[in-house]
Amino acid sequence: MILITGASEGIGLACARRLLECTTLSVLITGRDQARLCRVRQRLPDASTGRLRTMVCDQSDRAAVVGLCRFLADRGNSLDGAILNVGVNPMYSEGPRRVHSLSPGTIDATISTNCTHTTLLTAVILDRLRRQGRGGLIWIGSQAPRVGMPGAGIYCATKSFLSGLARVAHNEYAARGVRVHLCHPGIVRTPRTVSVVDRFAARHGITVSEAPAVAQQIIALLINPPPATGPEGVEVDL
Repeated sequence: MILITGASEGIGLACARRLLECTTLSVLITGRDQARLCRVRQRLPDASTGRLRTMVCDQSDRAAVVGLCRFLADRGNSLDGAILNVGVNPMYSEGPRRVHSLSPGTIDATISTNCTHTTLLTAVILDRLRRQGRGGLIWIGSQAPRVGMPGAGIYCATKSFLSGLARVAHNEYAARGVRVHLCHPGIVRTPRTVSVVDRFAARHGITVSEAPAVAQQIIALLINPPPATGPEGVEVDL
């Protein structure tokens, strides 16, 4: 089974579709809303739905994340790998905010979701995979921190956090058969970004990627990874 968090839409959903298309693995997707997860199942080909499992998990909710961790720690549930896709960007809900205008609540909530809760899941997944001596873990990062996107300071900071986590994970677990990668998409058209993506891309002279194309690269990395080349090789731009 492959876990994909935040997969009721966008990149996560595209990854789930691609996995079901090109492998015989079962896929567990999580999302905040049961209705959206049900709609995902309804839109998939009948041949795929038997391999799809869904679980409601709001990754901003510590209790929900702990519940998912317990499920993953149960060795009665198989786990071949995971794609940790959840990453909230308050710029989409609050608008662009310079660092001096970020509220304590926004800072705490973004760090909890993007860093603390992602690390809780990471720890459980790495423990399962190291005990098995096989498996792959991919985090979805962003190219935004590299350019220092104005108005998205706390999002950029939390995505930068993943770089250290991914490199350490490679150093600690590669010898145990665990493969890790941190993927950095550029600007991607998703339901969350669709209202601003073309205008933003035109202003900055960049190309918009489509979620299925990004997902294809992520899944290829998960199931056909290149040879490990050291911690600097774990980060991949898409």
